[in-house]
Amino acid sequence: MKTKKNLVLAIAIFGGMLFTVQATNIIDLDGQTTTQIEKKKFKKPRSL
Repeated sequence: MKTKKNLVLAIAIFGGMLFTVQATNIIDLDGQTTTQIEKKKFKKPRSL
């Protein structure tokens, strides 16, 4: 019973590490993403 709990704990820790690695790859920490917002000129609709 004790070895079964240890195995489940080891699988949970390993799965957590894999999730963390995948999340950091998605976020892309290379600094290629910018936080600036591209501003476009707003076109005012004409009244009828």
